[in-house]
Amino acid sequence: MFARENQRGYAQNHMISVTQRKPGVIRWFTARLAFWGIGQFAGHYYRPGFLRTIGTIHFARWVTVPGSPDLLFFSNYDASWESYLEDFITRAHDGLTAIWSNSIGFPRSRNLFQGGATDGERFKRYARQSMVPTRFWYSAYPALSTTVIRTNAEIRRGLSGTMTEDEAIRWLTLFGSAARPALKLVSNEIQSLVFGGLGFLKFGTCLLFDLPEDNEAARKWLAAVTPHIAFNDGRRLVDRKAVVTLALGARGLQRLGLPEQGLATFPFAFLDGMTTPARARILGDVDRNSSELWAWGRTQPDVALLVYGDEQTFVDDLAQRVTEAATASRMAKPHEIPLRMVSGGKEEPFGFVDGISQPVIRGTYKGLRNADPIHLVEPGEFILGYPDNRGNTAPGPTLPALADPDNLLPLVGTVGGFDKTVVENDRDLGFNGTFLVIRQLEQAVQAFNDYCTQEAKRLADRLPPPYEITDEFIAAKLIGRWKDGSSLTRYQYESRIEAARRGLVQVNDTVRARTTAQAAIEAPVRAAPTRTADGVTAEPSRKTSDNDFLLGTEDPEALRCPFGAHIRRANPRDSFDPGSNDQIAITNRHRIIRVGRIYQEKAGENPGLLFMCLNGDIERQFEFVQQTWLMSPSFHGLSCEKDPVLGDGEAGACGFTIPSRDGPIALSPMPAFITTKGGGYFFLPGKRLIDYLSSP
Repeated sequence: MFARENQRGYAQNHMISVTQRKPGVIRWFTARLAFWGIGQFAGHYYRPGFLRTIGTIHFARWVTVPGSPDLLFFSNYDASWESYLEDFITRAHDGLTAIWSNSIGFPRSRNLFQGGATDGERFKRYARQSMVPTRFWYSAYPALSTTVIRTNAEIRRGLSGTMTEDEAIRWLTLFGSAARPALKLVSNEIQSLVFGGLGFLKFGTCLLFDLPEDNEAARKWLAAVTPHIAFNDGRRLVDRKAVVTLALGARGLQRLGLPEQGLATFPFAFLDGMTTPARARILGDVDRNSSELWAWGRTQPDVALLVYGDEQTFVDDLAQRVTEAATASRMAKPHEIPLRMVSGGKEEPFGFVDGISQPVIRGTYKGLRNADPIHLVEPGEFILGYPDNRGNTAPGPTLPALADPDNLLPLVGTVGGFDKTVVENDRDLGFNGTFLVIRQLEQAVQAFNDYCTQEAKRLADRLPPPYEITDEFIAAKLIGRWKDGSSLTRYQYESRIEAARRGLVQVNDTVRARTTAQAAIEAPVRAAPTRTADGVTAEPSRKTSDNDFLLGTEDPEALRCPFGAHIRRANPRDSFDPGSNDQIAITNRHRIIRVGRIYQEKAGENPGLLFMCLNGDIERQFEFVQQTWLMSPSFHGLSCEKDPVLGDGEAGACGFTIPSRDGPIALSPMPAFITTKGGGYFFLPGKRLIDYLSSP
């Protein structure tokens, strides 16, 4: 047998096994029952050409010799005998056991099909001893593996069967490549904002357009903008001085000529918009935050255009070019929201480092760089057309095939073999797209600082030494982090007195040794208990902007990060069920990717954030976080407490509770620190939909 196996130039091997059935009618019956069962599965449940998931078999057959207990097995297979047997041991051991357990000498089995072949070494010895040398055997394609044979057959069928862009792409992959797995991102068709906030393009502006009712004029403008749209991750944009991100409102899609039957398949929240009474109740856009008082967004804009660049001159130049194209298409002047230059520290107006806690999409550049598992999510949670965390591909917006006569749009569903007609499949409008939420939030920085100072003075003697309550302590408890981004969960800073005594001082993310006199002068007013929740003396932080902590596991009583703190509300992690992976999975279903920037305020106005986030599902993600976690007065068992940052400061509202070993500390009711100035729901289309909408 060894002399005849693994012949040079052959991609296949052959196996003949001769065994004897155990005596008795029962074994005669169970053997035939096993044959019948495997035949049913092979004919009705397995993919053609596969035995379960084993796709390396060219030919296989069992034969019972009439009038004899002999049982013969024939097989032609790819690669080595060892790999062939390992495939069976791992993937089809129950079927082998069901048949061969009726043979003399087979490893011990249970219940006819259990055990047996799972005992790998004994099974391989049994198989070898049952084999007989083969003098000749037939192979139709001796130098080809099953994979190559299938590929060649697909190429042949595709020559005459390819009718759509998707099929053409798939056909080309057959030459030295492979069909794209469902989870593999088509990165060059996904807008770059999805891969990150493009912070390396530090300058920017937001332009809000209304498109003309004339579809042709609107498409002409989009065609002029399309060459400037950024696709793929930021590494592909190193040579671009300025780029555009395109987001479309529901009416914008309509004015670009998207047929009504396609527009109607978009999610209800997107079509409904942000300003209807029902959505206003969900988002808290009532009274002082009512959309009637907004500077923009009372009527949903058709287009949100984000222009980012290396220098302000590049941004201004590109913004002028797209505005001139709009004028040529008889469009009104856009509403512009100038953005501040992205700072190195990335602080938001209240002074806290922003954008630390972000989900990471599997398959992206960031997802491949040792992303923490608690933040890693599947593409379908944010990008339409891909499997989500539960392995499902959510239904997205679609369009009938007749509305895409040039076959520009991707097809709905998995493309099958080229022998099947798929040109009549519905078109997938959502593929490689996502939803963008924009809200312009004015921040009352002075009011926030005054409140923290007021409460620090009022509660200065509330806790015994070595606690020291300061304005920075109050602010950190409200947010859940220190201003440099380090978490309360992990880093409990010492008081000024203790830091001076130890000769240590915290400067940004470095702990430097100082003399006692220097430390007393330089130590920042960042007071926190010198003991942790467990009563252990805490060392000054050696790390900032940490994000790998679990709130429930490490701080179940919220003695470090209060239950009502902003970061605990925005991303509870395992807080509701400490240590539970299921709870983390549930939480991750509601994550959002934040890509906002600080806008340039007008003279006499407060600074603020142009909050922007990406969602695969607006209701399940952004609206859920806003309604159920941030704005709920009963979040995590609290009573009459809303998010300390986004809370509306309504009359009679309660304050904020800081748990401690010495009893809860109740802060006074706080005024509103955030005012909504505008907002809207937009769709960030993939490249194929942009090409469809911009075609004449």
